[in-house]
Amino acid sequence: MINQSNIETLFDCFDASCTLIYETYKLPYLDGMIITCENIMANSVEDKYQEIKPQLEEIISTVSSIEFQPEEIRKAFQFACLRGFKHASITNQMMTPETIGVFIHYLVTKLYLKQDLQILDPLVGVGNLITSIANNLDGETSLVGVDSDNEMYRLAAALFDILGYGDQVYFQDTLTFRYPESDLMVTDTSGLDADTIYNIIGYHASNIISGGFLIGVFDEQTVDPNILIEKSEKLKHLWKLFGMVNLPESLTNNQKKSIVLFQREGEDVIQPNRFLLVDLPDFNNQKEMKHVINQLNDWFQNTEFYKI
Repeated sequence: MINQSNIETLFDCFDASCTLIYETYKLPYLDGMIITCENIMANSVEDKYQEIKPQLEEIISTVSSIEFQPEEIRKAFQFACLRGFKHASITNQMMTPETIGVFIHYLVTKLYLKQDLQILDPLVGVGNLITSIANNLDGETSLVGVDSDNEMYRLAAALFDILGYGDQVYFQDTLTFRYPESDLMVTDTSGLDADTIYNIIGYHASNIISGGFLIGVFDEQTVDPNILIEKSEKLKHLWKLFGMVNLPESLTNNQKKSIVLFQREGEDVIQPNRFLLVDLPDFNNQKEMKHVINQLNDWFQNTEFYKI
């Protein structure tokens, strides 16, 4: 059970620490978040912050005795990131809404029999999407993230570290990255053009095992039927187009987005006789959402496809 008070306490710790570091050293708020994560994990403050060391130690002492759940940490980190984005005039599009992560987690539980998954995000950003999925899975999950933006890479690395997912975040061009044998690829492609997105999908096919899935968030223009059919046809020797879930605009700042699913080609992979296609209602409309989830459950129960 998530404790809202714990989320607020940890966020207050992030905020107070980042604000103090900014006011004293003029370091950006987001840089302060990385420093604060390091301080919390070490339960100490480096001497190079001597000028404010006692104040920083007092701030981190407010969380040192609390045993946080992973989702409490991620949510507090997310809220602090959003404040940092505002400070740096960075669009919130850099962070995937957590309800999308919750829904993708649901899809993963329906697509995989295997419990212990290795998940790759080739456009990891601050790591909010991949960690929101992993935090809710039952098995031992290992995560791999890639980003070419230094700020996003450092934030994702800090989040992976404080959540205990290790140091498998890589600062490099995603089209130069090789880390084969991941079970699942998740990513948010928002803001990228269609050619770039499908080049990334094609390139990373070799990093995903046979039968593994790609579950991605796509802008409206990149899943235009003509584009989707054309690009899927070019990639059919690597991926089978498996399904599409259209997201409510209320969830995506009034922008039309969809979750698109591809399955990695392989000997045992079969094409489902029914394409998975659904329009999600507003998440606050519980009656309609329950109806759609029932439809999805029926699809997964009565449609034959290859599961790992």
